[in-house]
Amino acid sequence: MEKSDQALIDAILKGGQARQQAIKDIYHADSLREKVVYYVQQNKGNRDDGLDIFHEGIIALDRNIREQKFRGESRLSLYLFATCRFLWMNQLRKNQKVSLEEDHTVMDEIQEETPELTLITQERQHALKNLLEQLGERCRKILEMWQLSYSMEEIAAAMGLSSEKMARKSKYRCQQALVELIKQDAQWRSNY
Repeated sequence: MEKSDQALIDAILKGGQARQQAIKDIYHADSLREKVVYYVQQNKGNRDDGLDIFHEGIIALDRNIREQKFRGESRLSLYLFATCRFLWMNQLRKNQKVSLEEDHTVMDEIQEETPELTLITQERQHALKNLLEQLGERCRKILEMWQLSYSMEEIAAAMGLSSEKMARKSKYRCQQALVELIKQDAQWRSNY
């Protein structure tokens, strides 16, 4: 990461555009992202799993900074990597627990993704992306900010809404519009 840890923390705490830029800077730290991906791949995952865990780790880091849970006892990169490791180990435990419950047998390894499953997942993501594009820029942005754990106050400020209440209403309407698009989409209904 090019910016100092303190600069990134200050930007996240400031919120708005500064927060978005700080999150982008962290996300685009290629060496850290690749380190997380490599770790996941070495521990029964694939590249997509690694990227997902890196994304979840950034969301957790952002939330922990804003909630004052990050105390600065380590560098941000180390904290983020440790968070990603923790998230991946939890995911493996959940997968193993589900497999054990389904099979009622002890399994030492978690099933690897098949090419078919990977293709279905990619198709689902592509289909969802297309539906989100139909929502329009405003709804897409509101839902994206909400998914990244922005507060309603921050969403209201970024979107030029008058209050948190209006941000909450807008988010709800966008979610409902997305649900309606999903219900109306024949491909989504038949395949997913």
